[in-house]
Amino acid sequence: MITVVLDKRRKLRDEKYNLSIRVCHKDKVQYLPFIKMTESQYAQVFVRQSIDENSIKFRESVNEFKSRCERIFSGMGTFNPGQFRELVKQKEKEIPKTLILKDLFNYFMENYEGITLKTRQHFRLSINKLESFQPGLTVHDITPEFLKHFDLANQKEGLSRSTIDGIFRNLRRVINYFTLEKKLIPNTYLYPFGRGKYSIKSFFGRKFVLKNEEIQKVIDFKDFDSKYQEYSRDIWLFLYRAHGINFGDLLRMKWDNIHGDRIIIYRKKTEHTRKNNIKPLAIPTEKLQGILNRIGVKESPFILGLLEEEYNENTFENLSHKTRSKINENLLVISNKLNLSVPLKLKTARDCYATTMKRAGVPTIFIGEALGHASPSTTEHYLDSLDFETVLEINKHVL
Repeated sequence: MITVVLDKRRKLRDEKYNLSIRVCHKDKVQYLPFIKMTESQYAQVFVRQSIDENSIKFRESVNEFKSRCERIFSGMGTFNPGQFRELVKQKEKEIPKTLILKDLFNYFMENYEGITLKTRQHFRLSINKLESFQPGLTVHDITPEFLKHFDLANQKEGLSRSTIDGIFRNLRRVINYFTLEKKLIPNTYLYPFGRGKYSIKSFFGRKFVLKNEEIQKVIDFKDFDSKYQEYSRDIWLFLYRAHGINFGDLLRMKWDNIHGDRIIIYRKKTEHTRKNNIKPLAIPTEKLQGILNRIGVKESPFILGLLEEEYNENTFENLSHKTRSKINENLLVISNKLNLSVPLKLKTARDCYATTMKRAGVPTIFIGEALGHASPSTTEHYLDSLDFETVLEINKHVL
């Protein structure tokens, strides 16, 4: 929790105290001084909410500083008081004075509230692709005609539909941010997205998943070349049986997430993609206990024992990428040994879990709850992209 308080723990000269931002996280409390003021000044500005011009401007400056602290706090993987203080001390980048697209992207990536390292990387890839297509782009260059031209040219270059649409969604987010929030883009700008202009496609790529008998082969597999290969299979199996959570959720999972016969977690992805309807996942441990005994590190607060308490976002993403790559290499060897129809990768565990539930006749609404989806429509689109077996069944009637 982040609040503005008059820190009365120590009185300063002239009957003043520090007006501070107080950060409370679990058992840690930190004070960041903002300015010195007396009790009567504090009462006038913050208690009685005086509406004279100076009081209004001062409250605005304090609230801006508080918002900046909240953005920094939300972007940290684990709260580290020293790192938090250093990040707050760094000067916030000035709002661009031109409409050069690269400058707008850079400001957004550095200052948007709650943006994660992974999202920042996606935005950086988007602006790099746009800049390589036409260097020196400004907002005024972004027209429906430009977007159509970019789309067709990149399709010819072999860029996937989902990648192109992702670039356009990031571009639209930056334009909306400087139109509606920072209000740098003038009202005369002709907005390029929407009906009658350029519409971003709704694309759901077809996913191919293992058959039930193939999943059983993975579970029963014993012909490992090394202990790490067995560890890699166990990690995949844990993700599959734990409602298809992703590897990042397991990497930061702690022993104290286990409550009796269930694991209670919040998915990492939803912490930053949703402002409302953030629900915990309750995962039964019944089919996970044996795997936990094999992969768990009891000496660490984290189940996998790969993270330390004071990790930051960079450390998390780098470790996650490195570990996933190593595990996926071992899973590919298992795929080849079992001659699986679909390569075994960490990311397929989620698809296999959802498909297993669907094959068993579990209602869509319950599958969505287990996957942590925000709405039934999300689950329907997800399951539709997995349903290739229905197509195969239909095609049996072809003469």
